Amino acid sequence: MKSHVTENILPANPRFHTPRADGLFQPIRFVFVTDQMHRDIAGERQSILAAMPPAQQAEQQKIFDRYDPQASARAFESILVMFGVTGQKDTD
Repeated sequence: MKSHVTENILPANPRFHTPRADGLFQPIRFVFVTDQMHRDIAGERQSILAAMPPAQQAEQQKIFDRYDPQASARAFESILVMFGVTGQKDTD
């Protein structure tokens, strides 16, 4: 019987990435990202990378590097500051 304890499984329905034909994942580009979304995106990326064979991980990381969700999170925070909404972090 095969043990699945050490097996890494790709997310079945990723929320922030779309599967490509070559087996890699394309990030969905959001203009504004909340703190919670940023944490979720980072977690999903980590799960995707952990489930891939080492040969694909480097290529996948290059694709991830093209879109920085942290920049979108900073843009969202800047908008909130412009409207006087500060110090409101997601608690979900």
